[in-house]
Amino acid sequence: MSDFEPQAPSDPAASSSPQQEKGRRRSMLVAAFGTVVEWYDFSIFFYVATILTTEFFGDQTDSLLLTLGVGAAGFLFRPLGAMVFGHLGDRVGRKSALVVSAVLMAVAMLGIAVMPTYDAIGIWAGVGMVFFRCLSGFSVGAEYTGIMVFLMESAGSKRRGLAASWAAANSEVGALLAVGSGALLANTLSAEAMSSWGWRILFILGALLAALMVPLRRMMEETDTFKRLQAAEKKKPAVKHTRSPLLIAFIQQPRAILVAFLISSIGSVSYFLNITYVPTYIEEVSQVKNSGSLALGTIAAVVAIVITPFFGIASDRFGRKRTLAVLMVVFILTTIPAYALLADGNSGIAIFGVAFLAVPAAGWSAVAAAMVPEQFTGTSRFSGMAIGYNVATVLFGGLSPLIATALMSSTGLTLAPAIYATVIVVAAGVPTLFLARNMAGRPLAEVDRDKDLVPA
Repeated sequence: MSDFEPQAPSDPAASSSPQQEKGRRRSMLVAAFGTVVEWYDFSIFFYVATILTTEFFGDQTDSLLLTLGVGAAGFLFRPLGAMVFGHLGDRVGRKSALVVSAVLMAVAMLGIAVMPTYDAIGIWAGVGMVFFRCLSGFSVGAEYTGIMVFLMESAGSKRRGLAASWAAANSEVGALLAVGSGALLANTLSAEAMSSWGWRILFILGALLAALMVPLRRMMEETDTFKRLQAAEKKKPAVKHTRSPLLIAFIQQPRAILVAFLISSIGSVSYFLNITYVPTYIEEVSQVKNSGSLALGTIAAVVAIVITPFFGIASDRFGRKRTLAVLMVVFILTTIPAYALLADGNSGIAIFGVAFLAVPAAGWSAVAAAMVPEQFTGTSRFSGMAIGYNVATVLFGGLSPLIATALMSSTGLTLAPAIYATVIVVAAGVPTLFLARNMAGRPLAEVDRDKDLVPA
């Protein structure tokens, strides 16, 4: 028998009282709201990348690549944050990890908002931007994964896909808030005002949203899974308490970490190239002004928000693997043609290209939100998932816009980002379909003690 034997009902939705059910739903809503702030933070940086380039690194050759590199640097700290917050989430609690993360996120965004420019303090402006970007990356190291874990562990077994898709949908809400705010300011302010101080408002808004999460998250209730883990820990000899959840994940669940990495690789490259990177791509290739490209980015975010819950429902009804297989086909067939439409320069045609790119990207994130945490048992779900997800996010999320821009510059191919994304989808998607386990509809207690992951 495994160390972790669930004692509570296998379906978290089977609460013993209306008051507990109300608290559970409130906690899920608060948790889901967190992805709005996280993805607002990381999206807004890339949406105003061209402005930040001039303000912090000077308007020189390849300055845009330098700015995108700073954005990628933030992602490099996500695995470090994942190790810290993952351990905290598995040992101290999902709730505590999310509260600390929100505090650091608010500090990072406020720091960027008040940072002096290159004209004022020279190279130190860029140094300050790197510091706060890295702090931001560290703070969200387990943010999205922690929220997916919380939602997955709190939902009923037949509705985990829909519940976890809230995290994916709200990430698009965060992207929409970012691109919508950016578009509003770009169309309201003059170009000079937007470059000198308008962009700071966007980061101040993010800092306020992160600060708002702190008191809200303190009201959250821990999941039944973590409560059972705490009860199980009390029955163990004291020497066993020192074993790290991260070490347990690497020893007992290496396959789950690999699957989490593969699924998240596709999710990262599709999100950051098909949705977040689109405004920058249009500006560079089609010479569309900033306000026009941000408007197209807004369309992509709206499309993603609308269709995300439907893919969550589909994964509950038809299974995670089958839904991912269909999405892979859509990726392969539509990515390159959609980028060709974006490069055409016709704004009307570009709208269709934006929509084509957003659908499979949002669909994949929706299915992954439940499928990735389902690969792990409860003992080290937070830690193992945080590592698999964040390593993939570093390599195929934060670096993807940088790689895409570099490929276009070195090859002269405007479709280089689309080709790169398609290759990643095939390379990571095929092994995913063979290695991942399909746990849709199975009770959480069964997921937590599956014989394939936890030794008897």
